[in-house]
Amino acid sequence: MNLARDQILVERRYVAVFNTISDDSLTALALALPEQLRDPFARGVGLRRGAYDDVASLAANIRTGMVARKTIIDAGVLLSEPCTEYFVDALGDASDDPSYEDLLALIPDAIDKFTLDAVRLMAVQYSVALGGFRRLVSDDERFTIPTAAPVTRVKPDAAEQEAKRAARRERRKR
Repeated sequence: MNLARDQILVERRYVAVFNTISDDSLTALALALPEQLRDPFARGVGLRRGAYDDVASLAANIRTGMVARKTIIDAGVLLSEPCTEYFVDALGDASDDPSYEDLLALIPDAIDKFTLDAVRLMAVQYSVALGGFRRLVSDDERFTIPTAAPVTRVKPDAAEQEAKRAARRERRKR
């Protein structure tokens, strides 16, 4: 398969799935990230310091950052990383290419531990490359990739952009 084509397909699938995830669920996924993943995630989606403390706007800031920084794939991978680690550990040697049946056996526990949305994001990551995941997204309605709505480009506020530029200039001077 063509790597660029696969990347485009995965990105489109992530967009479609993120469009179905509620703000409450997205916030919960971000807050549930282990400490060692919080900073890489925050940098990837452009969260400011203290963003995790402002729960009311966290999901909106994540969505804006994913689109503006074109990091939808990275955000999906990081938000589902704890779930992915669980599957890798539980599957052992079969984790390289798990069967559909292997996945179905683990899904109920994974949903209990990480939420359905986390498992859905993990499924997207492997939905192009691994047969068990391809079948999962085609046969199990919980993981079927919805028809994607176009990505909405968020125009940053001019005053906010100027404040960012001024802060960057100030940091460079130091």
